[in-house]
Amino acid sequence: MGKERPRSNSFVLRIWWEEEGWRGWVQHAASGESRYFERLADLLAFVEAQTGSLGHSAEAVGAGKGGGS
Repeated sequence: MGKERPRSNSFVLRIWWEEEGWRGWVQHAASGESRYFERLADLLAFVEAQTGSLGHSAEAVGAGKGGGS
């Protein structure tokens, strides 16, 4: 059997403004891994790497909030 991923994950997120634009830092609470980022895409890539594919999760969240017809 494969190892199941946890159903929830916690992250610490810090964002701030510099002359060049927004900057940020994110840390996955369970693993302690962290990254600095300048683009939202880099933040999302880090979260996806820590949690697995976001595609199925995002669809489930949308369906759970009355997003369906």
